[in-house]
Amino acid sequence: MTVSDLPRAVAFYTGVLQFRPVQPGEAGLTTAHLQLGEERLLLRDSGASGEAVPESLPANDFSFQHIAIVVSDIDAAYAHLLRHNTRIVSAGIQRLPDWNFDAAGIRALYFRDPDGHFLELIQFPSNKGEPRWHRRSDRLFRGIDHTAIVVSDLKRSVRFYRDVLGFSITGENFNYGGEQELLNRVPGSRVRITSLRGAKGPGIELLHYEAPETSNIELAANDLSAWRIDIETGRREASRERSDPDGHALLVEERPEGASALEYPLEALRQHWPRYFMEGVELGIFMAVALFLALGLEHPKSRLHKAIAAPLLRRFIFGLGIGGTVILLIYSTWGRQSGAHFNPAVTLSMLYLKRIQAWDAFFYIIAQFIGGWLGVVLAAAPFRQASAQKDVNYVVTEPGKPGVVVAFIAEFVISFILMATLRLVYQSDQLKPFLGYFAGFLLLVYITFESPLSGMSLNPARSVASAIPGQSWKAIWIYFAAPILAMLLAAIVCG
Repeated sequence: MTVSDLPRAVAFYTGVLQFRPVQPGEAGLTTAHLQLGEERLLLRDSGASGEAVPESLPANDFSFQHIAIVVSDIDAAYAHLLRHNTRIVSAGIQRLPDWNFDAAGIRALYFRDPDGHFLELIQFPSNKGEPRWHRRSDRLFRGIDHTAIVVSDLKRSVRFYRDVLGFSITGENFNYGGEQELLNRVPGSRVRITSLRGAKGPGIELLHYEAPETSNIELAANDLSAWRIDIETGRREASRERSDPDGHALLVEERPEGASALEYPLEALRQHWPRYFMEGVELGIFMAVALFLALGLEHPKSRLHKAIAAPLLRRFIFGLGIGGTVILLIYSTWGRQSGAHFNPAVTLSMLYLKRIQAWDAFFYIIAQFIGGWLGVVLAAAPFRQASAQKDVNYVVTEPGKPGVVVAFIAEFVISFILMATLRLVYQSDQLKPFLGYFAGFLLLVYITFESPLSGMSLNPARSVASAIPGQSWKAIWIYFAAPILAMLLAAIVCG
């Protein structure tokens, strides 16, 4: 960030926003390195030659950029800013509305530093944001979640940051309405936001304004509106300055040669272990519910089994239970935090679409296999003999009477339809909030009508979880190959 008066800027960021000086700006120096939490901000003195940030600069100008500072109590942080006579942009703290599926409950406030740079306070609800923002802390200002930039062509910018620089897409939302206008003070705002993250460090948000028309102020390198994002890459390339498609300055540096090969997996574990745990628990709950339903509906001594003679009706009730469970898991706080994959085939599809980092995908899959197995074992513990009965048998998935070929085709078809449906629903602003209901409904239909063909798995971890205690590995390859291949194909076709 370029500033006009380095000591004044350092005093503001350290005195008001609680940054810690790593290399403070002193007389004769032109830069200062500050740290908040785990993130660093480099302040660079313009030498009094750069153009000031226009007082009237709108938040939808291409030169707009801000950093989002996570706070533990946004009301207290707002009062703190007011006590220090900070320039506030927003009309008070804004809470994004509940209808906004991906941003509901986020509370935010725009303000400006002494040089006029836009900054944001942000507080995440329990089902959103990085897990570390929900750990207990006595600090009011906790760290930098992301930097946000305005872009002219969202698809082009996503291709650059995702495909060229290796970022993953972690979220997409469409903000409009009164709250958004009061937040950024841009009347008629309709802004599409794509959030991206790398293997470590803060994220980047791409802001594309569908309305109003975006303005553009030409910048020189030493103008105060000129920011630079420093990015470290594991790819072999010389360190160099470059620009993104809209001219935002970047410094891309190669990862140091001496860096540990374990740096990224250990960082993934440190930051995201709660999400891995959530994924395991989610599939564990799914498996426990499936076993309990099977005990109630399929065990020959069950009163419910005796009362409902028709297999189709029993499968329908089973499907209602499983579909309802999946809906609850997807919309639960933990489901929203982890993404509610609870399926290695889904996780691998998200990895292909670059919506999850590789090490996160690796640990998700491990957690899914362990969680699913534990779910079956723990649920069966009080009913071991009944769970092993041949009509229940730990809800194993096996090909039906039509045989292995039909089972493979059936698993492939239902897996493809599920992933294709969910991807198309996710891409619709109107349908996205109902994504969980689409998933639950499809499972209801599959269990009712398709399960006699393949056992209706869709999920390698789900099949292995039952196969271990049930000691039944018949055609287990189907439940790996069909779901993974079909969901990857759906991801390729539907994006």
